[in-house]
Amino acid sequence: MSRFNISHETIINAPIDKVWKELISIDDWDWNRWTKLKAETPKEGAEGKLLASYEGDGQWKEFDFQFGRVSESEHLLTWLGSVGPGGCLFSGHHTMRLEEASEGETRLIHREEFGGILAKLGLGLPYRTLDQNYLLMNESLKQCVEAK
Repeated sequence: MSRFNISHETIINAPIDKVWKELISIDDWDWNRWTKLKAETPKEGAEGKLLASYEGDGQWKEFDFQFGRVSESEHLLTWLGSVGPGGCLFSGHHTMRLEEASEGETRLIHREEFGGILAKLGLGLPYRTLDQNYLLMNESLKQCVEAK
């Protein structure tokens, strides 16, 4: 665990299935200027490339990742990345989960937990920027879904 773990919740004024459709369509994340997931399909164990634009300006850094649990019935999308044996230098476990907040409203729970030596020291990633970007991702997904 790291002191830089990130967690944001956002209410989206749309039914959960509508939000899930946008979230799981990783090839069509036009709403997301900060993270792109490049993989054949979002399913547990599938590997891919994560593109990160820390400033949301189209300047991308590339990282290897693997999908963790992906469940349509639970509206859950997770992915993992690590450096070093067993993630000893660095690891990240990213979760985007949807819950029905009330009729016609969805709660997006967006988290990342970091581990490894670098994360404990606050090294390896711009954690404060990521914290801001994950909130911006939530708001951008909200605007995209609500506009449709």
